[in-house]
Amino acid sequence: MRSLAVAGAALVILSTDAVAADAPNIIGTWMPITYASARIGTHSQYGSTSKPSLNNSADAAFKLKIDVQNGNSFSGSATGPKGKIEQMVGAFRQDGKRFVFSVANGSASGELNGDELEFCFNDNIPNYVAAACSTYKRVK
Repeated sequence: MRSLAVAGAALVILSTDAVAADAPNIIGTWMPITYASARIGTHSQYGSTSKPSLNNSADAAFKLKIDVQNGNSFSGSATGPKGKIEQMVGAFRQDGKRFVFSVANGSASGELNGDELEFCFNDNIPNYVAAACSTYKRVK
């Protein structure tokens, strides 16, 4: 009988660890507060550069708006420095904090901490490569 109780307790503990965390609500408008990037080539949002361009101004980062969320999945738009809007889709990992998302030209991965999210992306498309990391704060 005792071994049955121990086995039952172990099963409860193991099944509790296996349950995925609920994804937090990230619907809203997110504005960049930090940004660091390196890029080279031609991109519709940034123009053209034949030498590496290094930038550390949040003004150069995309603004994000998450419109729809269903559990761990979400979608919205990213507005570039020149105002061009790109659709984005993403999903949280099972821990409910880390996420990935994609736009037409690249992908990103990051983590949510309260009303701040941090992510890094890279682009590798014809005539353009870039890498950047940003921190965002929810404003609405």
